[in-house]
Amino acid sequence: MKINLPRIILATLSIALSISANAQNQEQKQKTPIEIAAAQADRLQRDLNLDDYQLFKVDSILQRNLTGVMNQFEQMKKGGLQNPDSYREIQKKWQTKTDNALEALFTLDQFDRYLRISGMSNKERKKKIAQIKKKSQGN
Repeated sequence: MKINLPRIILATLSIALSISANAQNQEQKQKTPIEIAAAQADRLQRDLNLDDYQLFKVDSILQRNLTGVMNQFEQMKKGGLQNPDSYREIQKKWQTKTDNALEALFTLDQFDRYLRISGMSNKERKKKIAQIKKKSQGN
């Protein structure tokens, strides 16, 4: 039986590279809430033309809220709760907190663009903006 050493080396190298690439991808996926918040804040700064104060506040809000939602998810996981609806409800709660905090920080135009970016439907977004306008006229 003849052993084809170059093929064995090539196969071994391919497997090693595949494992290495997979490990790197897993490392990249395991970002902390602080890293995620910083990346999102930078993206919002570019997309919404935030000033330095707004960027600082957005980063702080996102860090606090992302940490909060992840902590609640971890508590649910440790408690054995595997109901996807419960996870969605927690995520929705924290998203509402984030949206409310950003609404208070952003100009109306910035918040409108934020809602567009966040994927809110046009109908919901227009309703939300109308509510904000009505609320600000009442004050």
